[in-house]
Amino acid sequence: MRNTNQSESIKMPRWRAYTWGVLAALTCPCHLPVLALLLSGTAAGAFVSEHWSFATLVLAVFFILFLRAALQAFRKRP
Repeated sequence: MRNTNQSESIKMPRWRAYTWGVLAALTCPCHLPVLALLLSGTAAGAFVSEHWSFATLVLAVFFILFLRAALQAFRKRP
């Protein structure tokens, strides 16, 4: 017999939930100074230092998206 329990069919792998969480932590806008330091001397670092507010906005959007995905992935786990 087949199991028709719907909660079984929406399980997410544990590694995927943690991956979303790590991406959310890395794109947190509070880490922008560290990111600028790591990228110093590169074209990306020059762009970040010239467009600080734009970089903050982009990181904030990514952070919210990744955090939402991480929370959903952890909720779907049994």
